Amino acid sequence: HALLTADIGVLNDPEFLLKVNSFCNSLGMDTISTAGTFATAMELYERGYITEQEAGCKLNFGNADAVIDLFPKIARREGFGDVLAEGGYRVAEKYGHPEYFMGVKKMEFPAYDSRSAHGMGLNLATATRGGCHGRGYTIAFEVIGHPVKMDPLTEEGKAQLVIDLQNLMAGIIDAAGICQFSILGQDPVTMAAQLAAATGIDGYTLEGVIKCGERIWNLQQVFNRRAGFTRKDDSLPKRMTEEPAPAGPGKGTVVDLERMLKEYYQLRGWDEEGNPTPEKLKELGLEDLI
Repeated sequence: HALLTADIGVLNDPEFLLKVNSFCNSLGMDTISTAGTFATAMELYERGYITEQEAGCKLNFGNADAVIDLFPKIARREGFGDVLAEGGYRVAEKYGHPEYFMGVKKMEFPAYDSRSAHGMGLNLATATRGGCHGRGYTIAFEVIGHPVKMDPLTEEGKAQLVIDLQNLMAGIIDAAGICQFSILGQDPVTMAAQLAAATGIDGYTLEGVIKCGERIWNLQQVFNRRAGFTRKDDSLPKRMTEEPAPAGPGKGTVVDLERMLKEYYQLRGWDEEGNPTPEKLKELGLEDLI
């Protein structure tokens, strides 16, 4: 996975990339979260919050040897690997600086800097499982331009886009166990027809699966709220909302998350705190959750 190079500053080294991906596959470690955890620890190290003695090595960005040495230690929870095994958020929290963790709801970010794709910032902030690109994928519109291109550096129209994609992904992609990237090669109408053909259920239409996705999303949101998540958890690191991007397509910009989040809650039919309203739950046939 590319993050195991880009996140930790080891670039143009295919041998390293193959080796660390093989480590993840054989040790049962997620490539995205592992990369984000290393990146968090490396930033803390370079800022002086983690010492070389604690880490057992020089844990600066770009140190491929240190990464390779630590992989098995994470899996076996040996030495500093025991600290890293807790994930990026808990590493940053342990050393007193959770603001250097780049993720949402304690889940490490995927490949996208929200300052270069503002809609993706809203998507990551509101994803029910945390900073996950698999719960909607505005990158298709904001970067790839499929099926249409949207300005990645604006908040305009992004709340509705995120809702539509989240409902679509929940209602057909995740529910049917389809790879999300297949959406780049075929349209949702075709996918709904394939689902109907595979199951023998004629009721699978685009409108039907989107409504199903909306029910799933509201159910997940109710679950999260009852588990203790609040509006403050639908957030991004301050780096995304207060520190202009130093380079890249979004250079000089930040994400106006608050603007999009208010509109998102309103369009979802939720209250100002992001709680599904009784009226919305009744509309979706989820009145048992009230």
